[in-house]
Amino acid sequence: MRRTRILLTALVVGLLLVGTATAVSTPRTQPADTSPPVRVFVGETLDVSAVELTGGGTVGSGSATLVGLAGDADGTTESIDDPTDADFDGFETGSYDVAADGDDRADFVVAEPRVTSVVVRNQNDANVTDGWDPSGGGLTLTVEYNFDEADRLDVTVESPDGLDVTARVTAVDRITDSGGSITLDLSDEPVGTFEITVEGSDLDRASRTVTVRTGPRGTATPLPTPTETETATPTPVPATPTDTPTATETQPITAMPTDTPTATTSPPTATETRTTIETETASPTPQGTTSTSTPGFGVWSALLALVALSVLALGRFR
Repeated sequence: MRRTRILLTALVVGLLLVGTATAVSTPRTQPADTSPPVRVFVGETLDVSAVELTGGGTVGSGSATLVGLAGDADGTTESIDDPTDADFDGFETGSYDVAADGDDRADFVVAEPRVTSVVVRNQNDANVTDGWDPSGGGLTLTVEYNFDEADRLDVTVESPDGLDVTARVTAVDRITDSGGSITLDLSDEPVGTFEITVEGSDLDRASRTVTVRTGPRGTATPLPTPTETETATPTPVPATPTDTPTATETQPITAMPTDTPTATTSPPTATETRTTIETETASPTPQGTTSTSTPGFGVWSALLALVALSVLALGRFR
């Protein structure tokens, strides 16, 4: 019996939780459930005057001070001047206590709105998100997001030439429940890459964009190749003129032959040196003439000596 009561209690709680997550087709103006802590989203502007406080009573219409308790909000303080038109743009995410009730328990939880998943599948149930489908017919777009109790998602489809073709490719351009789907038909549109964007109608900071390419598999693939080739072709062209100045710089090196005259002046110096040496060498020539006269003087001396010897010899014989 006790186990049955526990199961029934869990079932009731589960139903209540499901009820608090009711999806909306238009942006809400006030929370559907006012029991604390009330979840609001960054960027929302709401009437929160009826929100119940953990310490009793409600927020009311007078100014209120919110004190951050946990998350990025921990330690921060925010003021709401008019709770009937409370702007939560710029709030840090996390839980807040309304200071007036003085119990340090969370009365609000501020969350970041996010599109968590966007998937496109073709008629064969193959995932073609950011991929390719030959015809683009019968595509199913499924989206999950965390703020379906606060706002809906709007869907926009843009053609390869940048035009908004949403009205032509789908009968429904919004999703009002997380996990909801719509059908897209791109088969009558020119082939190419389509951009599919989903975003909150009021919470437009929450958005995601995916693509689907249609047509033959190789249609879009060769297109970038010529573009890259054309871009790459000009690259060597600047390189050739760049080398030309380098060749011009080598011309001052060719002017080095001007050093040759310096080398040419050296031989004249050598020639002058030889001339000096020859001049100095030629001076001994007169000395050679003086030495030549020496033998002539010696012959006369020898004759005189011979005569003297002859006289002496004749004297002895007598």
